Amino acid sequence: MMYRPMKRFDRHFLWVFTQSFALVLALVTTVFLVVDVLLNLDKIRNFADVAPGVVKFYGYNLPPILYLLYPFAVFGAGMFAIARVIRARELLLLEASGISPRRALAAILVPCLALGGLGLVLRQFALPALGEAARESPYGAFEFRRGKRITVRDDQGNTWFVKRYNLDERALEDVRILHSSGTRLFVTRRMQWLEDRGIWWCSQESTLHDLEALTGADGSGSRVVYADGQPPFGRLLPADFARRKRGYADWTLTELWRGSNLQADNLDLRVTFWHELWYPLGGFILLACGAGLVAGRGERGMVRSGALALGCVVGYQLCLFWLENLASSGVLAPVVGAGIAPVLFGGLGAWVLFRR
Repeated sequence: MMYRPMKRFDRHFLWVFTQSFALVLALVTTVFLVVDVLLNLDKIRNFADVAPGVVKFYGYNLPPILYLLYPFAVFGAGMFAIARVIRARELLLLEASGISPRRALAAILVPCLALGGLGLVLRQFALPALGEAARESPYGAFEFRRGKRITVRDDQGNTWFVKRYNLDERALEDVRILHSSGTRLFVTRRMQWLEDRGIWWCSQESTLHDLEALTGADGSGSRVVYADGQPPFGRLLPADFARRKRGYADWTLTELWRGSNLQADNLDLRVTFWHELWYPLGGFILLACGAGLVAGRGERGMVRSGALALGCVVGYQLCLFWLENLASSGVLAPVVGAGIAPVLFGGLGAWVLFRR
């Protein structure tokens, strides 16, 4: 197949879209940081090392927020780029030269599709690794940075009973760790998180109780006293204290696929897998609808068409929400519940683009 270089207008439209995407991303990031800093100023002031702490705090927590807004950023950047070329009457000039608006806007739609693929790559390789690193650091906790009387189960099934925790000071007080087998209980007055080693360290005298011996026939209990050191069992990461319910953000797509096959009765897990597959492509699907509605209508019809495009965004989110909830409750199959809205609106976008 003969290679066909990009046309000059393709390169121009691609540059317009790149500028719009960078602007939208910078705007979303700035607004989020300004609002969040004001809301979390009390947490930030309690950091032992404020400047490095702020960098780590937002280094862990900003990327997941941006990923949640990723489809809307792609859609917004695409619509801004299309609006710019329409206001400059560049589409009208190309149409007079025999180039259809659909062909002209391919230089914007194709990069949006590529960004959807990039989103899948980020979801598979970058975000789970970042989520796991956030769990290992006190700065990865976004909310509930301090509290009293909490019970948390770690990944090994051990249960932690903590009377008081403070992630700003990286400290736990009055800790009881019950082994997953129920046969051992570790008790300590205070634990400190060592950032460089990634472990909880008992800074005071601790005791390990053998519950089997305690309930034995002779009624005698067995215990071992530790001066200081790491707990003999159990590994709970700091950010797990701040998140009452862990989701699947730290699971890769392949792990979600394997988990959905192994846990066929876990509807939430199966719906999550199909949702994560479609989610990064949402921006391209919505932009296809918006581009088809706006293209060829000129500057006069752009306002009405833009309102219809925003209506598509609202309708897409409502359909996605209700259908995925029906799938989670077992009314629909997970692949159907998570896929109806993308397929339906993708078909709508294809129809409005190719009807001319």
